[in-house]
Amino acid sequence: MADHGLKFEIESKTVAEFRSLDKSGELILQPEYQRQAVWPERAKVSLMETILLGYPIPEIYLAYETSPEGEQTASVVDGQQRLTSLLDFLKNKFPLDGLEDETLSGKFEGKLFKELPDDVRQEFFQYRFPIRRLSNLADEFVRAVFARVNRVNMVLTEQELRNALLPGPFNDFLKDCAAHQLSTESGVFSGERRKRGGDLEFYAEVFGTCIFGLSNKKTELNERYDEISTDFEDYQRRSVEFLELLTLLSSTIKWVGRTRWSNIVDMFTLLHVAWGLRKELGNAGPDQKKQIRDLLDLFQRAVSDKKRNGGNEETADLLASLAAMANMTTEQVENIVEEYTSGVRNSSDLGSRRVRSQQLALILSKKLQN
Repeated sequence: MADHGLKFEIESKTVAEFRSLDKSGELILQPEYQRQAVWPERAKVSLMETILLGYPIPEIYLAYETSPEGEQTASVVDGQQRLTSLLDFLKNKFPLDGLEDETLSGKFEGKLFKELPDDVRQEFFQYRFPIRRLSNLADEFVRAVFARVNRVNMVLTEQELRNALLPGPFNDFLKDCAAHQLSTESGVFSGERRKRGGDLEFYAEVFGTCIFGLSNKKTELNERYDEISTDFEDYQRRSVEFLELLTLLSSTIKWVGRTRWSNIVDMFTLLHVAWGLRKELGNAGPDQKKQIRDLLDLFQRAVSDKKRNGGNEETADLLASLAAMANMTTEQVENIVEEYTSGVRNSSDLGSRRVRSQQLALILSKKLQN
């Protein structure tokens, strides 16, 4: 058995003690490796109901660190969702809606914490959580414990585990991509996807594709992620170019409502193709950039129309306009749109990814050559 000098002490803390730690700023609910609070309200209410009933709750892992000056903090390694929900309830951020126990429901349904009787609140504050205390551990061991506990419990996504185990410049770069204006303008990431690290995983996959080429997501993402994260200095220049590309596309695409580029599949293809043509796109003059903007807008509208209606009079008009702008025949453009649309199906399949990229690159490069 590996011996890292780890200290795991078992103790307990009351709700009142957690409230005091939070108020004093000694409780760190979301260390850098932790995910955001994602529990739905029904799960939060269920936890409060468990406490009111006096039933046991799984132990919480806290990593304590004491500074040379005697300042102490407690970081939540496992149990963030529970403690966040608890503290939110104490702050009257949600009521007890949907209680399952009939007795509790009859007394407290719809009530905020402040609306509970004094004796109930007093007993609530005295409820004890089992604690697994980790004392003055190196950051790498705390992260390892976090990942191990959550892997066993199967509560984290793959990206949340990567965030915990592989911090550093690559992870920071992915956060810059996720926070970029392009991500906001496109509306490509739902709130839930962001909370679970889906935006970081998306950019990790796209960046890896730009560097190494198209692949099947499931087979190569982890391998590429590890390689880039370990030797990020080798990819620093290209990471800067990638962020510059995001800025270029942000000012080029027509962001009016939801477009094809608001979909993960199409945004993936757009970024991959634009990366291969980044020099040409960067050198385009104002008039050409405007034409590219219009071309991409017509293209995504034609694809949406084809996918939704299978082709009608409106689709034919879009294809005619697109052909004129790309200096291609209507038949050529129709074939491109047809092929691209077929590649939207089985979206993560390597063959489908290759088809989409080939077709978008064909029409975009043709325009850049004009």
